[in-house]
This record gives sequence, C-alpha cells and structure tokens, in this order.
Amino acid sequence: MIDKMRELTDRQMQDFVRVLEKRRVPLHSVLIAQHGKLIFEKYYAPYCRNKLQRMFSVTKSFTSLAIGLLEQEGKISLQDHICDYFPEFLPGVVHPWLAEMTIENMLKMQTCHNMTTYNKTSTTENWVRSFFQTEPTHRPGTLFMYDTSSSHVLCALVEKLTGKKMLDYMKDKLLRQIGFSEESYILEDPFGTSMGGSGLMATPEDLLRTGCMMLKQEKGSYVARATEPRTATQLDGADGWYGYMIPIPMEGTFGMMGMGGQMMLAFPEMDLVVVTTADTQGMVGVEQLMQNAVTEVLLKDCFPENDVEKTTLPVLRTVFEGKPCADYGKKYPLLRNKYGFTWCGVTFSEEDQKGVLSYEMEGRECQIPFGIGHLEEGEFPIYKEKCASSGAWIDQHTLFILCWLIGESVASIRFRLYFSEDGLTVHMNKTEETKYNEYMGFLNS
Repeated sequence: MIDKMRELTDRQMQDFVRVLEKRRVPLHSVLIAQHGKLIFEKYYAPYCRNKLQRMFSVTKSFTSLAIGLLEQEGKISLQDHICDYFPEFLPGVVHPWLAEMTIENMLKMQTCHNMTTYNKTSTTENWVRSFFQTEPTHRPGTLFMYDTSSSHVLCALVEKLTGKKMLDYMKDKLLRQIGFSEESYILEDPFGTSMGGSGLMATPEDLLRTGCMMLKQEKGSYVARATEPRTATQLDGADGWYGYMIPIPMEGTFGMMGMGGQMMLAFPEMDLVVVTTADTQGMVGVEQLMQNAVTEVLLKDCFPENDVEKTTLPVLRTVFEGKPCADYGKKYPLLRNKYGFTWCGVTFSEEDQKGVLSYEMEGRECQIPFGIGHLEEGEFPIYKEKCASSGAWIDQHTLFILCWLIGESVASIRFRLYFSEDGLTVHMNKTEETKYNEYMGFLNS
C-alpha cells in the first residue's frame, strides 16, 4: 500500500526508462501523467505519438467501462442473467450453471467456464455462440478463471443494446470528452462483433487520458466500484486482484493490462498514471519486470517497510477478517469426477488457528493439516510425501490452501475452495511435472 504522496522528479522518470532500456525491453512508448498533466513521454521509432497500437487485453477494461455506461443509462443491471439477452444462442437444454450466470460474474472473471470458449482461428463457429454452447465446468460466481470470451460476449451485449460499435458508443458517451483519438477502433471477429477482449487499436495517449479520467471518478460511481478488489487472481492467494475487468496488481492501485507490455497503471494516492506500450511477446518475465521498475524506481520509498523476518516457506496472507460461511465439519458430497473424489470438507479450530482439509478418493479417506498464518507439517495423502501447508480466507466464501511438498518432490499443490448455499466448488492445481495429476481441475458438489 502506497503511504506517501509526492511529486515525481525528472531524474526518477529518466531512471525508469533507463532501467527498461538496459534490460533491452522492446519499448514502443512510455508516458507519465501526474495531477492530470502529461509530464513525460518518449517514443521509439517507428512508433510515434499518433500511431495506433494494438492494446490486446487492455480492451477488456474498456468493455467494462462500456458496461458501466449501460448500467448508468438503466439499460442493464449487473445482476441480470446473460442468457436472457442471447436466447438465439442457447442450447436446447440450458445447463443450470449457465442459466444462473450474471453480468457481474462475467465482469469478475467468475464465469462457469475454465477458459476462453471460442477458437480465434475459426471462421465458422460464432464466437459469441460458443460461450453459450460450451459445457460449463463449475458454478459461476465462485472462482477466477481468465476467460476472454466473457469480455467478448459483454462487448456483443453493448453492441446489441445500443445498435452501435462499442467504441463508437463509448466515444459518444464518454471518450470524446477526454480527447480520445477519433481514428481509434476495435478489430472485429469474423462475424462482425468487435473483439471486446483483445481488439482495441488506440494511441498510448488514449490510455493515459483514460487513466486520468478514471482517477477523477467519484466514490460510488461505476469506475470506483470497478477498481475495487473483488477476485483474487492467484490460486495461492498472493497479491494480484481483479475488479470488474480491471486488474489490481497491488493494493492501492489499478490498471489496464495487455499482452506484450501494453500497460496503464494508476496510483490514486499520487494522482499518477504510467503508460507503456511494447512487444515483449516471447520474453519470459519481462512484463513483471516492467511493473517492478514502476514500483522500485518511480515509487521508491513510497511503500511502508516490511520488517517481518521471513524464516519459513511463504505463508498465505489472511485478507478477510470476518466470519467465513463454511460449514466446518460438513462432508460435501461431490459430483462424479474422473479421479473418484466422493466428498470434501474442512474442520477448523479457532483456538490454535489450525485446520484440516479432508476428502475421500477411491474409497480412501485423506487429510491435509494446514495453519492460518503459519505452516502445519504433515504427510501428503497416498503418496506419503512430507508436506507443509498454510491457509487463508480471501473473502467470506473463499479459502485458499497452499501445500508445499518437502520430500523427494519439490513442488506445491494448491486448493481453492468456494463455499456457498449451493454447496462447494474446489479448484486444484499442482506444479509437480510427473505425478499428482488427480490434483488438477474442478470438483463440484
């Protein structure tokens, strides 16, 4: 969390660019604004100020803003079910998880799908239709799963309700007022719908102006709600959150992120916006390097020092301090699944902040002990591998459990459990290459 408000210096901005150039980041542009004024810009030939650039997933955040305009006009409610707007694409028998999915679920990347549903190379299968025809993998509103088809469908909704291309609608209602480029546009899918998840063609200054506009929005507005942390994006509960299709890379910030280094980062406490465009595709870890350079160079000394001595493997950080809605001790029966998990549940002791994840698989009862704020050691079921695990509640419904394997297998297995009135949804992921394959995917009760 940023705890100091100050003005950037020319030296800092020059150092920021120098760090990226030294690491040979293939930059296209760097722009910085503070208090709504452009204070630094640099372009790398053949890119220049007025050249439109592909912004990739930055487009998702613009789709979110368009949905906010529809809500403001009273054309939709975020609690509306998306199926109600596209009856022409529904299958003969609508899966109940698909039927209950809301616009808000989609904005939070909590759809009923575990990945993008359309094939972007297909010219025969309608991209919007695929979203409704693909079999769901889990209940909506439970888990974060990055799904570009979700934003594409929301863009299609905007165009269906307004009769305009999404960006044209946004220019009429909002973007023209802030000087957004008239030449900007969004690429279309083969069926004529704007690619609301990845197709924006705009200038770097367009992103800068949009970021400055978002910083000025009043409390309670759609933008203010859209930039609040709503979904943890990491399976282990690490830093990294999502609002309404607005990434929140660290506490006290928000942004727009696109593949290849297209980035708008906003820092409300400093009234600061940083924009980069680049092409880092194929370069591992460079986009994180770019974000780190922002905090380590531009925002140096703006974060409170962490004086906690790290003496163990990483322990999950508790985010939610209220009362979870889990029914401790209950065995949630699971739907039929590939690896024979039959039930799952959690027990917990408030007194010593210890819990146990329990489940049955192929007739064998298994238990994994975990601590809240500390590690609990044990033996990973069936494999008899030593392990150490911690857990954390991310919100009222969501429990993360991170299990480190500390024997022959140096790896981790991560569980995300979502408790609701409808039951339990579990998402599992493992980093070990050759074993533990049953700990991949979804379990639903």
